[in-house]
Amino acid sequence: MEILPEGADPLDLNYNVVNWVNRATRGWSYGYAVTDPRTGEILKGSVLLGSLRVRQDMLIYEGLVGAAATGKGGPNDPRAVALARIRQLAAHEVGHALGLLHNFAGSTQDRASVMDYPAPRIGLVNGAPDLSDAYGVGLGAWDMYAIDWLYGDRPGSDPDAAARDKAAAAQRRGLRFVADENARVASASQPWGSLWDDGADPVAELSRMMTVREAAVARFGPEALAADEPASNLRRKFVPIWLLHRYQVEAAAKLLGGIESEYAMAGDGHGAARQVAGSAQGDALRVLLTTLDPAALDVPERLIPFLSAGWSGDSDRQFDIEVMRTAGSTAFDPLTAAQVSAQITLDALLAPERLARLADQHRRDPAVPGPGMLAERLLGLASAPADGPRLAAVRRTVGTRIVLSLARAARAPASGSAAVSQVDQALTDWVAAQAGRRFADADDRAWTLSTARLLQDREALAEALKDEAAAPRIPPGMPIGSDGDAG
Repeated sequence: MEILPEGADPLDLNYNVVNWVNRATRGWSYGYAVTDPRTGEILKGSVLLGSLRVRQDMLIYEGLVGAAATGKGGPNDPRAVALARIRQLAAHEVGHALGLLHNFAGSTQDRASVMDYPAPRIGLVNGAPDLSDAYGVGLGAWDMYAIDWLYGDRPGSDPDAAARDKAAAAQRRGLRFVADENARVASASQPWGSLWDDGADPVAELSRMMTVREAAVARFGPEALAADEPASNLRRKFVPIWLLHRYQVEAAAKLLGGIESEYAMAGDGHGAARQVAGSAQGDALRVLLTTLDPAALDVPERLIPFLSAGWSGDSDRQFDIEVMRTAGSTAFDPLTAAQVSAQITLDALLAPERLARLADQHRRDPAVPGPGMLAERLLGLASAPADGPRLAAVRRTVGTRIVLSLARAARAPASGSAAVSQVDQALTDWVAAQAGRRFADADDRAWTLSTARLLQDREALAEALKDEAAAPRIPPGMPIGSDGDAG
């Protein structure tokens, strides 16, 4: 690559161009091709790299290792890590300009493709987050195969026969490919296709990520701020640390009701989808439920004062959407933080399409956890004893999210009649079980009986489910942008 010659027009078809785009708002980077509409031939590649990506990434890295490391060099320098991410992103967008699709299975095969969306690989060294292996360098095995398949024709050979042979060889090697439609939505069934995830085993990586998150939250504090940076920015930097596990939750949840499918052609011996084994689905559920443990959702007491710093100046939409709702003005609300994290897990577990698949798979294989069992496990967490009044309050807050999320799933047509009836019955049984309970704690009694009354009042429950203001607003997740098909 080189700087565009003086006087050259970036739209000139003679130049394949990478454009650096300065943005004030969140947005995707793009890679696209200008093609001849008559033949499909790529005439020019054009890439737009958004500058705001660096700011978003720096929020994560400085939150993990502290702002003092910025510009100091070494593997934990947030600036160096941000450049490594941009380098990988540039390769990704150039791949699009060459005609490559996303491959969201690359992260499950040791960074097999720059066409995946990579999460930073965060290690732990002496109990502290480590970014020395945050991003890969160079292309992966899938990228090398895909470019050869597209452009590696040999003179005098039959290109179609050669392409078939290369594809068969890639299948024999076990290379995976998962495109957007099987990866982007949280309800997707393909266990190998996720965004911003990592690791060959999505469930094992979620367990590891929860350990990393615990260490990162324990170390988080004012050290994440650079010199003369507004103290209020700590609330913004806290969000991606508190929700460090959010994408691995989605990846692990895809094993529940999971169906491993392949892209195939008639007669090639592939194409028969395989249901994820019941034992693997059970393991996924077990680890996902640990993300709802009150201890994992309790913001450390020492952080709360720092997260309530005042904000002065004009309203900044970027700031407003990237922080969690407060308890009024700038007062940080730790129970809102607990709700937000819990809701990410509940949205993944209770996606209506997932519940419908679980009902069908459980019908055919009792080893698969059915919707009724899933609902019972969640309601068990809502009523489980907590270690002291502080965590009991977190448990009740999360319990409200569990009950309302189950009630919403029981009313979603996409859940299917079997799942709807099982979840509804689990809620009915939970209400009945509260009638004769003895409570040692007045707050537990108040929450439990009030929640039971709400579930029995169909009109009040319907109003509660329609009240979007009562639901936790989850800050935008993807390090850049929102749901879309670019990037």
